[in-house]
Amino acid sequence: MASESAPFSTPTQSPFFRALQSSRYERQEKINNYEKSTGRSLIVFWGPITAKVITPFADAINDVHNDCPLDVMLTSYGGDGEAALRLAMMCHSEREDFRVVVPDTAASAATLLALAAERIVMSSTSALGPIDPQIELPTRKRYVPAKDIVSIVEDIVEPRVKDNPHFLELYASFMADVDAVVYQTARSAIERTKEFVPEILDLRQNRLPPGVVKKIVKSLHNQPMHSATIGYIKAKELGIPIEYLDFRSEQWEQLWRIHTDYVAQHVQPLRNNVIEGRRVSFTFASTFQP
Repeated sequence: MASESAPFSTPTQSPFFRALQSSRYERQEKINNYEKSTGRSLIVFWGPITAKVITPFADAINDVHNDCPLDVMLTSYGGDGEAALRLAMMCHSEREDFRVVVPDTAASAATLLALAAERIVMSSTSALGPIDPQIELPTRKRYVPAKDIVSIVEDIVEPRVKDNPHFLELYASFMADVDAVVYQTARSAIERTKEFVPEILDLRQNRLPPGVVKKIVKSLHNQPMHSATIGYIKAKELGIPIEYLDFRSEQWEQLWRIHTDYVAQHVQPLRNNVIEGRRVSFTFASTFQP
């Protein structure tokens, strides 16, 4: 008599759909394995931070129990500071243990989101960036740093520019795209950004001393370039709560394998958004094009 075998478990998706989406399910399996080995929930956020990501991110957060420690693995060059503040509030909602994992780059608005975490997990590959608001120039279909707009406009009205017509020629094409509204928007964005860091840090369970907050604000706003890099050593010096993981550690290797799957799939963090957890998966083109 033939022995009874264990019942065969099949995926809930149809075979062809499963095959077409195989890379997605492989990533989710790695996320699931990470959660089992660490006891922490993991949500992967990849791409620009805009109002467009609020709903899918809320769906991912709502899939995580409030009493479960949360890791958000963040790869982003920035976006909208107000959207970053909303994401941070969702992550902290009735949750005491919230970390942001930065495998590669989290800059500008993504740095804001990272600052909301109780700890930012970094390794030798990790980089934060300055908090530098970007203003869209519709005619150029691109974003430029607000501080550059303000600086150029104020340079033009200064005596040294009036005395040297070559400066005006240099800036002429740029100024054709900058009217009074754009200039004022840039000034307002800079002022609002100075308020973001204290607001974000105030969400943390463990509040930082006022002197440390001022030091962080000053450093993150005084970087000369939008692409400036703040590694884990510099971040620690600023007083940012950093949890360093050695690149060869088991936990970092798990995180790095998940991260490299997105790189291997040629997901561009400037143009695409991916939000994934063990059960949720959203991918879409971004509207933010710096």
